[in-house]
Amino acid sequence: MNRILTDLALEAQPNFEFPAYAAWLNAIITGGLTREEALAQMAEGWKLERQERITLWIQQSEEDLRLQREQEEQERTAKEAEAAEELREAEKKKPKINDFDVEAVVADVLIPRPSQYALQKIKSMEYVELWYFSPEGCWEASESSRTDGRRFIRLGKGRRKALQDHDLSWRQFDMAKTSFLVHIDKNGWPDKHQQALALFFTLITNHEHRVQSLQCKKTLLRYAGFVRREWH
Repeated sequence: MNRILTDLALEAQPNFEFPAYAAWLNAIITGGLTREEALAQMAEGWKLERQERITLWIQQSEEDLRLQREQEEQERTAKEAEAAEELREAEKKKPKINDFDVEAVVADVLIPRPSQYALQKIKSMEYVELWYFSPEGCWEASESSRTDGRRFIRLGKGRRKALQDHDLSWRQFDMAKTSFLVHIDKNGWPDKHQQALALFFTLITNHEHRVQSLQCKKTLLRYAGFVRREWH
C-alpha cells in the first residue's frame, strides 16, 4: 500500500461543478440522473472514499508510532548496555582498597616481633626467656633477619647470651611480659593459663616492694623467674 502523505481530515471537498469534473458529471447525467442528483452522487462517493482513506491514515499513523517507540526502546537499551559496559571497565581500572571489618578494633600499641626461636617455643607451649620479648630482644631478632646465611641465627637455637628473667631491668621485664602475653594469646594458649599468667605479672609489677629499692626489684624479678620456670 502506498503511503498517505497528508492528513485527509484536513482535506476540503472539491467543487464538482468545476470544468475539471465536467466529463465525470456528464457521464452520470447520461445515465438518467438530473444535474443536482449527479452532483450529490459525486459528493457522496468522494466522502466514502475519503473516509476509507482516513481510516488507512489512522492505521498508518499508529504503525508509525509503534515503530518509533520500538526504535526508541532499542536505542535506550543499547545506550544502557553501553553505559553498563563503560561502568564495568571503569570499575576494573579503579584502584582497589582492601576491605575491613567495621567491628574490629585497631590496636593503639605496636607489639614488636620476637625471634622465630621464641615464637616456636610459644607455639610449643614451652618455657622461653622473657628477654626475647623485650625491645632489645626483638631488635636483635630484626637485625639478625637482615644478615646473610652465615650470620643468620638458626631457627632451632636461641641466643647464647639471652638474659635470664632475673637479669632483666625492671623496664625490660615490664615491657617483655606485655609482648609475651600478646603472643601466647595469638598462639591459642588456654584461657586459664593466660589469665593466671596475666594476674601473676600484674601482682609482680604492682608489688609494694618495687618502689623501695633496686635490690627489692631484683628480688621480685628473681622470684618471678623462679615461679615461671617451675610453672612449666
